[in-house]
Amino acid sequence: MIDSKKYMAAISILLGILIIGGAAINLFISNLTHLFAVIIDIIIIFIALAIIFSIIVTNKVIKDKKVSSWAMKINFNIVSVLFPVITLVANLIGISKNEIRKVYVKLNNQYIYSNKYNIKPENILILIPHCVQKNSCKLKVTNDINNCAKCGLCNIGELVQLQHKTNVKVFVATGGTLARKIIIDNRPKAVIAVACERDLTAGVQDVKKIPVLGVFNKRPNGPCIDTSIDIKEVEEAINFFVGNKNN
Repeated sequence: MIDSKKYMAAISILLGILIIGGAAINLFISNLTHLFAVIIDIIIIFIALAIIFSIIVTNKVIKDKKVSSWAMKINFNIVSVLFPVITLVANLIGISKNEIRKVYVKLNNQYIYSNKYNIKPENILILIPHCVQKNSCKLKVTNDINNCAKCGLCNIGELVQLQHKTNVKVFVATGGTLARKIIIDNRPKAVIAVACERDLTAGVQDVKKIPVLGVFNKRPNGPCIDTSIDIKEVEEAINFFVGNKNN
């Protein structure tokens, strides 16, 4: 569950720092030319307005209120630019980076869902982390997911069935480097990525030219071991990309 209050606290502090910083800069340059001071003021006001706009839109998105596609796009671009600073501020006040990452992925997903797609299933790529496979399993599914014995001890077997049912491509990635290679080699028109907050955020930031929907994995045993997936959520993402929201 996403805790919006922590994200809002971080970005509000950033806004406060900007306003205080602007006042300090004005005092510092008070003896310089008036034109330079005006330019600095305009830049600070513009950034402050952008942050306020982002706070309003982000709050609506997190509360699942209706927001136009263009507003989501502008907001996501603002958040993407400010993301390193927001995470830094959050870290300084004791807020986990994962809380900020959850909001980032949520904003990305809602922006993607605000658009319409009609993509053939074979052009949709599903990337899952290797930690979904049962840790004790000796079968190698990284090269070919169909090597799975479908024993039911992890979600890999369900993903094989989903691949055969929908004709999408499913790959297991051992890390970001392999994930990027898989995307480059297959050239999909859409990606559904399953991972933790950190890896999903990095993946969304890496892939710019195609839509990426992020699905958080479940970690009942901690990170990177015997994680699980909500297969229904993955299937809903497939249906959305193929333009079939009702099935």
